[in-house]
Amino acid sequence: MATDRNGLPDTIVWRGLTYDIPDFDQIEAWVFGSVCETPDGDTVEPDHPDSWLSLLGIV
Repeated sequence: MATDRNGLPDTIVWRGLTYDIPDFDQIEAWVFGSVCETPDGDTVEPDHPDSWLSLLGIV
């Protein structure tokens, strides 16, 4: 698995599909916000198991 300069993978496989990891600025906004997205675009709480932050192991 290739990683970018922030130590995160370039892509993630979720529910059988491959998604590009959001850029660092988007991840940072989710860390400091009250909502986060899932790879397929749903809006969830940051600690939801399907949120980008959870899938990336940030929360």
